[in-house]
Amino acid sequence: MAHHDELTGLPNRRLAYIKMKELLSDSIRSGDSMAVLLIDLDRFKEVNDSLGHDVGDEVLKIAAGRICHLLGMGEVAARLGGDEFLVMIPVSSTEEAVQAADLLLERLQEKITWNGYEFYLTASIGIALCPVSGETVSSVMRSADLAMYEAKRDGKNRWHIHMEALQEKLYSTFRLQNDLRRAVYEQDQLFLEFQPQVNVETNRVDSLEALIRWQHPTLGVIPPSEFIPIAEDSGLIVKIGALVLQTVCIQLNEWKRTNKTILPIGVNVSQIELAQPDFVETFLSVIADYNIDTSLICIEVTETSLMKNEREVRDKLTQLRQRGICVMLDDFGNGYNSLGVLRQLPIDTVKIDRTFVRDIHSSVADRSLFSALVHLAHSFSLTVLAEGVEHQQQLAVVSEERCDQYQGYLFSRPITANKVAIDYL
Repeated sequence: MAHHDELTGLPNRRLAYIKMKELLSDSIRSGDSMAVLLIDLDRFKEVNDSLGHDVGDEVLKIAAGRICHLLGMGEVAARLGGDEFLVMIPVSSTEEAVQAADLLLERLQEKITWNGYEFYLTASIGIALCPVSGETVSSVMRSADLAMYEAKRDGKNRWHIHMEALQEKLYSTFRLQNDLRRAVYEQDQLFLEFQPQVNVETNRVDSLEALIRWQHPTLGVIPPSEFIPIAEDSGLIVKIGALVLQTVCIQLNEWKRTNKTILPIGVNVSQIELAQPDFVETFLSVIADYNIDTSLICIEVTETSLMKNEREVRDKLTQLRQRGICVMLDDFGNGYNSLGVLRQLPIDTVKIDRTFVRDIHSSVADRSLFSALVHLAHSFSLTVLAEGVEHQQQLAVVSEERCDQYQGYLFSRPITANKVAIDYL
């Protein structure tokens, strides 16, 4: 009982680690390689939640049986707990470890039929090759665990093999997350730039988009494409969003104080921010605290961020819109629910994604698609803005297709607040 799992009869975590320590010693002494495969059943919690723990236990027994059925001489399987299993096999090459992982994935995803239920399971597998990936139980398990979570991030139902580059990548992400936290809470490293949004007919700036930037003290300027996903994964995006809105309000008041023309500014709002229960109240209170006219604030939301909890998001956007805040749908056409979004959501403007603008001057098909998106949005009485306009030929098409606004490097890159004031206010 101290060394075996009561449910499956497999060695438990304690015995697995004892055996791994022995096998690692043998591997180091003999020079032979060993592969450790950490197996995590995908979405197993859904089985327990929907069908009950009794069914879940039977599934674990079936999974254990399928894993054991594939074991050969000298190979060891164990259940570490929950829906995690471990397999240790001697190998002579990386290919052998990969073949074993492929067989496990294939066997585990076969249909399960039990007591009238039929369903399928998949697994994510992290592979650590010993002694390359570690010479101690803790280092090997850390390597296998890193690889397994990478497999889950890649979409599940697959294996991932531990490499030094993977460990370096994850360490780099961890380091950036810590540095970003300090930047948000302690240091003045985050700042805004603004990209003009231009009226196609008059070629005058109608509004601005606020874009967050990070000046790292040692790494220089880090692109948003690198630190925004980290901010979303860590939850820092909520604090960053609040910081952006506050900075925008301060800037609007500064322009007002110096008698500059005031232009509406769009702020990007992530799915995580929208999901906050008090999002609307917090957003409006910041604007009220700085005495900003709500018509000067737009929020930009992506189509994909609206696909979860659509009713809740729709209600929040409606509340903001009723208070005079413009709602813009960013990256339009790049999601999977464009028609439904246009028909149901309270939005004022759609921004056609740059991927649909890039080749409109050279591709008949791309121009036709762009034209269809513009006409579709206009049929719902929405303003249309084209993103990523970089060439005069693109702008000519944007104008001919009666798009209302555009933004992109042709007119201006994102610029500082001072340059906005000098050039456009």
